[in-house]
Amino acid sequence: MTVTHGPVVIRRRLGWALKQLRVKRKRQLAEIAKLLEVSPSKLSRIETGQVEPKFRDVRDLLNIYDAAESERSQILEWANEAKQPGWWQPFSIEIPNDLDMYISLESEAQSISIYSTPISGLLQTREYAHAILGGAVPTATESELTTLVDVRIGRQAILSTDRDDAAPVELHAVLDESALHRGPRKGSIMVDQLDALLSHSERPNVTLQVLPFESGYTRATSTFALFEPRVDDDWAVVNVESTGADAYFDSPSTVARFRAIWAEVTTSALDPEASRSRIRAVRDALADHRDDSAATSS
Repeated sequence: MTVTHGPVVIRRRLGWALKQLRVKRKRQLAEIAKLLEVSPSKLSRIETGQVEPKFRDVRDLLNIYDAAESERSQILEWANEAKQPGWWQPFSIEIPNDLDMYISLESEAQSISIYSTPISGLLQTREYAHAILGGAVPTATESELTTLVDVRIGRQAILSTDRDDAAPVELHAVLDESALHRGPRKGSIMVDQLDALLSHSERPNVTLQVLPFESGYTRATSTFALFEPRVDDDWAVVNVESTGADAYFDSPSTVARFRAIWAEVTTSALDPEASRSRIRAVRDALADHRDDSAATSS
């Protein structure tokens, strides 16, 4: 099983490396932009990873900076990788821009720590994903909805031990207990989803905890994910979900704040074994209720 690179993350990595070369040479942005025959704003967007640079421009920048052979080789490799589309990008019409960033971060992560009020996308069944996305995007056609579900399920490949391009991602997920209760009630969707959670929790690279109702107040008021990179040239990024567009933060102070919130959440959550017991109890109650309802209707 192959998981392709995350081009958005690689563009950011490439831009940062080019900026560091410029800074080390004590060259000004406007000066280099003039030599490259581009506007300063375009060079700035290249350095911040907002645009995909032309391979020729990267090569010319390396010549201007008289980069060492080791630097040149690595940066040109990133320039090639940044041009390769992610596996999800053929479906980009149906995928929001912030999801493009999110999947790139997943693909390039060594570990992901996520607090989630719904069940995390990396742990969802196809039927649960279909129901949740159908509610989140009510205007989507069935074809568009199927594409969104395919992408969501495809993202789970990063957890596979059969992954070819890197070790499987280490996932630590804390689910708010409401996620176990607030789900589609049609048929066996929710029971099957909770069964899948129990199965995922046994995987060696997945740690699953439940933040129970009785834990009380938490500073984590919305779903957030902390991505720790597997490449030293990258840096940690926090994604915070909202009803509108997601927000991304990578400043050290903000990342540190979310790490502190994460520490509080994991301390307040049930341990993995107690979490499995809680999931199993909710699952059995739902199954019993469904059986009772079926018996009553018959």
